[in-house]
This record gives sequence, structure tokens and C-alpha cells, in this order.
Amino acid sequence: MGPPHRLDVKDLDIVPVDAQTCRTLVQQSGAHLRSAQMLREVDAEGAFQLAYDGCRKVALAVVSAVGTRPRGPAHHAVTFDAAAAVVVRDGGARAAALKRALDDATDLRRVRGAAEYRGESVAAADVTDAIDILTELLDGLPGLVESRLT
Repeated sequence: MGPPHRLDVKDLDIVPVDAQTCRTLVQQSGAHLRSAQMLREVDAEGAFQLAYDGCRKVALAVVSAVGTRPRGPAHHAVTFDAAAAVVVRDGGARAAALKRALDDATDLRRVRGAAEYRGESVAAADVTDAIDILTELLDGLPGLVESRLT
């Protein structure tokens, strides 16, 4: 694992909060989880990509709910780092566990990159990790998103 991405204000745009977009991202994350669970035995790469994308989308919902949007070449890392910053600030009793899950989601980027850009196979353990991380994020982040929208 390389050094973590360092979140910088230049990595984020200030945007209006769109509650419907935030809720749609959360719903899409849930659909990705269900699809990944169904595909895990027949298409490990597809299941992993869906679970990873679900992690990214639910993290993006958190970031969007506070009126920011990641940008730049490291926008996936920025998404996870910015969501972790919101969780640390607003996550309440579950903040530590959710921050850890977001950090784990950040680590999934390496597996994604290897599969996406180098054609490497995704191990069954990586699929399980991605599904477990997404499950944990979906257990806690939608409530945080809603708390920011209402």
C-alpha cells in the first residue's frame, strides 16, 4: 500500500446540494451490492467492480450532501478521503468504524486499478472484502446523508 492521498481544498468544488442526486447515489449503491452478491460466483471481476463502485457512490453521496464535489485525476481517492472527513466530523458513535470502512474502500482502488488497467484477475477474497466493505458503508452512511439533507 502506498502513501494515502492527502485531501486538499483544491480537490473539491463547492456545489449546490441536490437531495435527489444524493438519495439516488445511495439507492444505486444498494443495487450494486445486491448485484455483486449475485455475480460473485460467476463473474468475480464484475462483482468486484460493482461493489467498488457502490462504495464510491455511497461515499460520493456523503460528499455531495455537504455541498462538495471531488475533482481532478485522483477523484476516487478524494471521494473516499472527503467522505471520511465528513464522517469524522459528523459520524457520531459510529464514526471510527465508518472511517475505517472508508479507508478500506480506498485500499480497494489498487485492486480495481490492477483489474481495470492491467487485466489482472480479481481474487475471491477481494470480492468478499469489497462486498463486506460496501455492506458496512450502507449500514451507516445513508443515515448520515439523510441527516445532512433534512
